[in-house]
Parts: sequence; structure tokens; C-alpha cells
Amino acid sequence: MKQILLFFFFSVSVFSQTKKDTLIIPKKDTLFIAKDTIKQPIDSAFFTDKDLKVIDSLLVDEKFSSALLDTLEYIIDDKDIIGNTNLVLTTDLLKQRLSVLNENTPFNLAYNPALEKVINSYLKYRRKYYPALMAKAKYYFPMFEQYLDQYDIPLEMKYLAIVESALKPRARSRVGASGMWQFMYGTGKQFDLKVSSYVDERYDPLKSTIAACKYLSQLYKIFGDWDLALAAYNSGPGNVTKAIKRSGGYKNYWNIRPFLPRETAGYVPAFYATMYIFEYSEEHKIYSDLPKFFDFQTDTIQVKRTISFDQISEIINVDERGFNIFKSFL
Repeated sequence: MKQILLFFFFSVSVFSQTKKDTLIIPKKDTLFIAKDTIKQPIDSAFFTDKDLKVIDSLLVDEKFSSALLDTLEYIIDDKDIIGNTNLVLTTDLLKQRLSVLNENTPFNLAYNPALEKVINSYLKYRRKYYPALMAKAKYYFPMFEQYLDQYDIPLEMKYLAIVESALKPRARSRVGASGMWQFMYGTGKQFDLKVSSYVDERYDPLKSTIAACKYLSQLYKIFGDWDLALAAYNSGPGNVTKAIKRSGGYKNYWNIRPFLPRETAGYVPAFYATMYIFEYSEEHKIYSDLPKFFDFQTDTIQVKRTISFDQISEIINVDERGFNIFKSFL
């Protein structure tokens, strides 16, 4: 069967410009296919459901692989899972597993129908991204756990960095939140992260982790609940306080959820779902890729004067190719 090559004209190429700055605009609702080198217009009805699924998968791939990741793309909005009845695991089995997790964590992992939809959506549509995430986690999680333990924060909070940035230190959202823990400019400065024209410590995995621990500790002191501390990390303590008042004084996340900003309403379930998938990955036959680096293979030194990468390469015996591999890993 002959393959049909589809040419899509996106916004970058929709308008072509001549030397005289005259815009040439293609006819509305017209697409072209190339078959045996003959171009002919086709209707949008040409696309089958299979074609549309392929297009959707390419868009999701771009969101996960883009260096300019908008962290909110990891979070599934309620509107995206309404009507989703595709169950990867049964309700009874999920209740049993959540109950086991709930007994061993300070987070409230009780069964909730909304959480069930999120978990099933991640397992069905995003499972292929977890092996790479788990490989990165083998490098970053030991670092996170060291400081989470130091600040007396539940070790499960390490999964927050996945929800925030998919473990990409150079992640930056549309609103300017930056780094693995997605600090805004003002919040970063508040927790001793240097942000200037020369340096932005929000992108430093180590220093931003310490800042995140300080911020989470402060939020827990305010609310006395780790679920609410999570919600406040995303939307700010003011919005969580308002949601508590509007709910009639409830201090349980699921009770105040309808009164939180829409983004935050999906934020905590995304955290729960990530925790579940990592803890039960083997049961779902999700296995980590082989990490390119492990935490124990790295160390930190203080540099007090200007040095070149050639000098570094000579001392640690890692050539330029090695640096490029490490950059691609980050």
C-alpha cells in the first residue's frame, strides 16, 4: 500500500513573504497531499481517527521532549479526563494499593474517583515516558532525599519535582517559573536563590532543592498538613487559605479542591498519581531505562578563579563529548 505524505502548513509557514513585503495567503481550509508528485486539495474529513491519534501523540511527544517545558503540561486537567472510562486497573485493586501507601505516608492517599481517573489516564496515555523519568530519578532522588531528611520533610516529596519540571533543571514555564522546583523570581529571592544578569540559582539542582525544602517547611508550619502544603506550593498560601474559608472551614484537600484555582485542582492528584506509579511500577511492567549517570559518580568542588573547560577536561579526563552527553542528560 502506497504511503501518503501529509504536508502541514503551521503558523510559521502559513504566511510566506516576498521581497516587496506582500503576503501570500493560502486558500482557507485547504491542505495538500503529495501522491506520485501530484498535489491536490483535500478536505479535513480526509483524516481518520487513527491519523488524529498519531497527530496527538506527536504533540504530546513534543511537550515532553521540549527543552522549554511548560511544567503544567504534566498535569492532566479535569476537562481532559471527563468521560474517560478506560480502566488500566480495577477500582478494588486501586483501593487496596492506595490503602497500603496511605498507611506508610503522611499524605492523604485515600481512594477518590477523580484520583482514579488521573492514575488511569497516566498509565494508559503516558506510560512510555516513565522509563526515562525513572532513569533521571536514580540520579536526582538521592540528592533530594538527603535534604528532605535534613529538613524533616516526607521523602515522598521528591515526586513533586517530577510534577513541577519532569526533572529538567532548565525548565521554564510561560509565566517565568524556572528550574527543577519551578521558583518564580520573587520566591526564589525570598529563599536565598541568587537571580541576576550573570547567575540564576533557580537552575541549580542542589541550591533550588534546599530552597524548596525551606519553602515546604514554612508552608507546613502554616497549615499543619502536607497535602495543603503541596497545594500552597503551587498556588500560594493565600489561595489555600481562601479555599478553606469558602469551603466552610474544611482543612482536607478534597473538601477544598472545588474552591482552589483550576490549575491547583489537578496539581495534587498529579502528585498522588506519580507517587502511585513509581511505587507500583513493576506491577504495571514499567521499568527504568539505564541511567547515563548515577549520583555517586559525581561530586562538587568550589572554584575560586576563572577556568576553561579545556582545563577541567584535562583534570577529570572527560573530553568535550562527555560534557555534551551530560548536558543532554540534564
